[in-house]
Amino acid sequence: MRKILVVEDEEILRESYELLLATQPYDVHTAEHGAIALERCQQTQYDLILLDLMMPVLDGVGFLKAFMPLAPEHTRVILMTNLSSGLELEEALKLGAERSVLKASMAPRELLSLVRYELEAS
Repeated sequence: MRKILVVEDEEILRESYELLLATQPYDVHTAEHGAIALERCQQTQYDLILLDLMMPVLDGVGFLKAFMPLAPEHTRVILMTNLSSGLELEEALKLGAERSVLKASMAPRELLSLVRYELEAS
């Protein structure tokens, strides 16, 4: 079973993504910020990480700086953000995130299609 980690500080979004993804044959875990996500990644190897950029404690860029040098080769990271541009977004993509999507305009069906596509590519 493919493992997905949802890293999102907004509880309603985190829970919504978790419930949606759990309707598929995925093992879905969550974290409310980057520091917890790093702990989860030490315990489990994920196939896909859906990562918010702007979070308290440890943001998405901080997570990527710590995670990517040690990341399993098959793990893909997708940025789920409301930033359409900016230094944080550019840096996150340079650090190894596959792509960025605007979460405000992401319909549930689109999210499922994106996840399916990324998992097939890994």
